[in-house]
Amino acid sequence: MLTAAVALLALSVAGTASACSMAEGYKVPMALELVEQADTIVLARVGDEIPSKEKFGMGELILKPEVLIAGTALPTELRIRGYYGDAKVQPTPSDPDELAKVNPDALTGGCNRYIFNRGMLLLLFVTHDAAGKPDIIDASFARTLEDVPSADSLWVRAVRYYAQVARLPRAERKKAMATEVTRLRATGDREDGLLANDIERQIKRKRTQNYD
Repeated sequence: MLTAAVALLALSVAGTASACSMAEGYKVPMALELVEQADTIVLARVGDEIPSKEKFGMGELILKPEVLIAGTALPTELRIRGYYGDAKVQPTPSDPDELAKVNPDALTGGCNRYIFNRGMLLLLFVTHDAAGKPDIIDASFARTLEDVPSADSLWVRAVRYYAQVARLPRAERKKAMATEVTRLRATGDREDGLLANDIERQIKRKRTQNYD
């Protein structure tokens, strides 16, 4: 249950972030869709905080990319709007076994996470504008700002797999994903089973969107 402090901060964040509003029919993008939108995917470490110059404004956090998951080059630096956690309000760590649900902090009013701790390792989906400036994808209620314990975590493994799938011709993707589900189920491994479940969710989503 959210503490009163978290709830109050969430309301403040929602205001400073121009509380998101989704168009009618909005569907939260899933992992494969996020991979398709990104030109670069990285693991980045939360570093220094740059406080806002406005009394109640939101500051920025400097992120240092450490691992290139997909793309051609590791960005030198990334930034997101947000705050450090403190003694009263701490960020909720992402569940290392979760592949579908967004971090609970994204549900507190601003439609995305805004509270982090220094040193957190985040998996980020990045695009670049025509001038080459990077921009972190932050789709509302999507798994765009999840923290992970390491580069070997299940979420990183899943995104690496979807990055491979995204390189296949669209006509081949469903068959390749179905084959991978069968392979993963056959191992009997717990994490393989979780990944198989998620791949099946991606297949179902694409089917409903007339993807094939």
